[in-house]
Amino acid sequence: MSNMEFTIEKESLLTNLKIVEKTTVARGIQPVLSNILIVASSDNYITFAATDLDINITSKTIASVQTPGKITLPAKKLSEIVSRLSNKPVVFSLNAETNVVNIICGNSKFELIGISADEFPQTITEEELKDKECVEIDINPFIKSIKYTAFSAANYENRNIISGVFCSISKENIEMAATDGNRLTRIIEKITNEKETDISCVIPSKTLQEFLRVASLVNDEKLCLIIEKTRIIFKTTSMIMTSRILEGEYPPYKQLIPQSCEKNAVVNREEMISALERVAVMVNERTNIVKFIFGENTLFLKADTPDAGLGEDSISAEYTDEELTIAFNYRYVLDSLKIMESEKVKIGLGGSLSATLFRPDSEDDYLCLIMPIQIR
Repeated sequence: MSNMEFTIEKESLLTNLKIVEKTTVARGIQPVLSNILIVASSDNYITFAATDLDINITSKTIASVQTPGKITLPAKKLSEIVSRLSNKPVVFSLNAETNVVNIICGNSKFELIGISADEFPQTITEEELKDKECVEIDINPFIKSIKYTAFSAANYENRNIISGVFCSISKENIEMAATDGNRLTRIIEKITNEKETDISCVIPSKTLQEFLRVASLVNDEKLCLIIEKTRIIFKTTSMIMTSRILEGEYPPYKQLIPQSCEKNAVVNREEMISALERVAVMVNERTNIVKFIFGENTLFLKADTPDAGLGEDSISAEYTDEELTIAFNYRYVLDSLKIMESEKVKIGLGGSLSATLFRPDSEDDYLCLIMPIQIR
């Protein structure tokens, strides 16, 4: 048994642990899934890997490897130790017979008991990806598309298709859409896709939220996507993430988006957010209902709870159609307003029971369609 030994900068160690640690399983049937796999190679790269069997992340960084080797260490304890170390090089040395790793940094010394790397599930390597068909796109439009849609997917644990986000990439655009049955968000962003291949799949929203977190830690500009029958692989220069994809037909959401609306209003986005947040203090916490009353050049917002009282507010709106009262779960409206970046928001209305369209009054090709709530 070889005894692994390497020296690594603290900051780089901490960043790589942050990338993978959230994917570990806190209390699982297999204790090794609470651990992070650490592999020190002779080419002076250290690879960190973690998996919850749905998502699998590996990230790599440069270090100085004296003796190659591998071990898995408890994620939580390791992160707690490393985050508290002083900013000096950190030395790891493994006793392969006992699976104990000594961690030394300045005057601090820790011994961590690991689990043999042989028990860790198979991880993906760059070698395996060499021959696979990959679509390379800019990472920023992909990140933006996730931010604008993934929050509105259903958060079912039962792997229902709508707990995923529909993602389609063509030679000029990336389109993402998500729905939980009460609201639908969709974005189309321009990209450059040299391969010109069209791909589409449904990615669990949990995976995309995790990708968002990891992308904020790696400063890569390009993303390579590999889509297989049952999984998707995200690859940047410093990390590889794999996840299962959801099987089944995604609802035909394009049919739900109205081509034009009978009535239209334009409001200031910040004013609407502030007014909604004020009025929402008085909502019934079970239903979250706020009434929107569109009158001449004014939008009135009203929340009342029989046993608590009432809150109302109004903001100016560009609206000249007949008066209309429509009620929403205010959270759905806020979620979308808060991520938009435009100064004004266009609201496309039908009747008091028709789905309502919220979109930025800007170049952004984004929309949020929200089902109203019937008021007795």
